[in-house]
Amino acid sequence: MFRRHVLARYRLYSRRIRRYIFHNILHADDPPHKLALGIALAMFVTFTPTVGLQMVLVFFLAWLLRGNKVVGVPLVWLSNPITIPPIFYFNYWVGAVVMGGELKGFGWFVDSVKFAESQAANGSWWGESWWLRVSSYFSSLVEIAVPLWLGSMIVALALAAPTYYICYWTICWYRMKRWGQLVPPSAQPHAEQLSVERRLSKEESKAAPNDAVETAPSAEANADS
Repeated sequence: MFRRHVLARYRLYSRRIRRYIFHNILHADDPPHKLALGIALAMFVTFTPTVGLQMVLVFFLAWLLRGNKVVGVPLVWLSNPITIPPIFYFNYWVGAVVMGGELKGFGWFVDSVKFAESQAANGSWWGESWWLRVSSYFSSLVEIAVPLWLGSMIVALALAAPTYYICYWTICWYRMKRWGQLVPPSAQPHAEQLSVERRLSKEESKAAPNDAVETAPSAEANADS
């Protein structure tokens, strides 16, 4: 019975992962750069101590840097109450080693997560529970803020940079092999329309100075007459 349940859950999550990879990434309408950038930004934010704000940060950074705003959101859930202690402890360890400070034990991180979850359980509605959880996390993390942030930035950059290039070249390879182009056929009319609009705007911007030069002599001639 337990084995059947495990296999059923495995098949369910395997289908979800395949759907996410093929539908949300490889077959998305955006070009490879925007998709890879969205995933890399989400990977970066996931390994920073910004619990409760990570989705907002992913959307904001993707908007600011013109990456895909949706494709990286599921990656944020890599940091959850189960994975936060090992992720943040490793980041804190990296920062403490770089700074040469004293290390806190792994149990301190586990106790901090348990305390935050117990505080969230006291909330009467979702917003209050979210605020109690986030405030508890930050009240605990402020004790080790400097080495934790330093280590988190190092680890996040070390993961985000290769993530971008791996995703970019994988998407390019898959699309060139499947369609012979970097944009899916479903997005081709939209891409062609954008290119036409950009070309027309460039032509208009180039023609504007010429029109001004041509009208200037005619205006002077009318003034003389």
